[in-house]
Amino acid sequence: MLVLGQRGGGAGNPAGGGQGAPIDGGQNGGARGGRGPGDFFRGGRFELPAGTAIIRGVVTSDAGAPVRRAQVRANGSGMPGARVTTTDAQGRFELRDLPAGRWTVSASKPGFVTQRYGQRRPFETVSPLEVADGQRVDANFSLLRGGVINGRVQDDLGDPVANVRVMVQRRQMIEGRRRMVNVGVTDETDDTGAFRLYGLAPGEYYVSATLRANPLEQPGDASGYAPTYYPGTGNANEAQQVPVAAGEEVSIGFSLLAVRLVRISGTVVSQSGEVGGGMVQLVSAGDTGGGPIGAQGGGIQSDGSFTIANVAPGSYLLNARSGGRGGRGGRGVTIDATALEIGSLPLTVGDSDVTGVTISMTRGASIAGTVVTEGTSQITLANLRVTARQIRDAPGQSFNASGVSANGAFQLSTLTGTVALRVENVPSQWMVKSIVVGPTDVTDGAFELRGTEQLTNARIVLTDRVSELNGTVTVRNQEAKDSSVVVFAADAALWTFPTRFVRMARADAQGHFTLSVSRNLFRGYRDDAIGLAAYTDLGNGRMSSSHQSATAKVDPKKDKVDVGRVVLSPLQPKGLVR
Repeated sequence: MLVLGQRGGGAGNPAGGGQGAPIDGGQNGGARGGRGPGDFFRGGRFELPAGTAIIRGVVTSDAGAPVRRAQVRANGSGMPGARVTTTDAQGRFELRDLPAGRWTVSASKPGFVTQRYGQRRPFETVSPLEVADGQRVDANFSLLRGGVINGRVQDDLGDPVANVRVMVQRRQMIEGRRRMVNVGVTDETDDTGAFRLYGLAPGEYYVSATLRANPLEQPGDASGYAPTYYPGTGNANEAQQVPVAAGEEVSIGFSLLAVRLVRISGTVVSQSGEVGGGMVQLVSAGDTGGGPIGAQGGGIQSDGSFTIANVAPGSYLLNARSGGRGGRGGRGVTIDATALEIGSLPLTVGDSDVTGVTISMTRGASIAGTVVTEGTSQITLANLRVTARQIRDAPGQSFNASGVSANGAFQLSTLTGTVALRVENVPSQWMVKSIVVGPTDVTDGAFELRGTEQLTNARIVLTDRVSELNGTVTVRNQEAKDSSVVVFAADAALWTFPTRFVRMARADAQGHFTLSVSRNLFRGYRDDAIGLAAYTDLGNGRMSSSHQSATAKVDPKKDKVDVGRVVLSPLQPKGLVR
């Protein structure tokens, strides 16, 4: 089935998740391939290689006026740091001497909504620019005037509270689950309790406030304040949304929740018998997407003991990580990922100190394997990265990654729980055909890891044998250019993350779309057919949608499949889900 519409991403950093999308996370041991940060470190600083490509353009406001002194930033895939420049009086910019590669380009200025090149609306996921040696690429931006949420934070007696960190979040679907995600806009209250959060894209937001206590100090009466959502609740499910339009300023106010702060203390029990030098971290168990709680923690002492002070009541997950330190080399301490130990413990905190907590550590499981290819198109295996993500994740311990060597080898360490394997930085003409661990095909599913098992026979197959799905979207006899296309299997059981049976493409200025799909993927579609349904943004709050059912016969032996024309009809905005 095809659905056309916009896809959400982050706000401050509008990159969506899913297979093939970059996800922040450090290398975690294993076979490393390609270029890493150390390859660009020269003379005490990072230096990107020089090239001959140029990215240039103009930054204007949505009203058409040039935006002067806007910052334009280009991040290269697999390269640390960024190339940065500012616009001139006419809003023009030019980034010179860029090496060939995949570049993500964004434009920003205080008071405007940050935009990545290729975005047609805020929060939309876009692909990086493919830039060749000597190429001149034009990249123009039209920045939307940001909305503002201002207000005041007070205590339970109605007095203003200073130095409160105020953040903005939004709900977003990530890996099949709806999570609270920080949008990167924060402020700290002044002596009158006032805050101002600006540069917000149009949408509905949650606002939270946190007054951080000094971790080295414990109030004599143990009084303090819990992280609080507007309009004055500590429960994210009871938080109230604040709608903001482009350029609109909205005022709110709320009181912090007064609570008794407590202390958590205990001991880490290491599997190897060596502790110390590690960390414990307390994160909220109520929302794994970055709510206002953030993280509290402390170091593990030489005897394995730890203490975390000034903890508000609530449900938490207590994570611990220790070991893995080796000799010094290069710029700092080297990490032996195979010697790292992790532990996790759910914890409910009331209004009394929690003592005698014991966290049992384990080195976790490991997965070693090989990436192989089926095809003739060019690909550099060392540019790939294999990741393991926990499906029922423990916040702070849900992501591991490994580089891939030139011969395709990779290794993932310190794994626990239910994980899904994914491959990042796959070139556009290639796709993942299969992921097999032992005798089990885990391409479209997750698998359970137990204890310290070491799996050494993982095999990931990439293929360039793909088919193209082509079609055109129209609304009121005109091309629906501002739309995205999602292809998914007729069988709803195949939609659950992780899955290859949900794919996305975007229509161009003529409403045409093209989507590359692995030929063996069609086996997941019922009777080798796909259905059609669509919606797209008409602007001014109006939407257009089609609920007409239609099918197109899919022949997995064909290189191209034309699914024809999709005609949209008007739909009321209230019928849509943000």
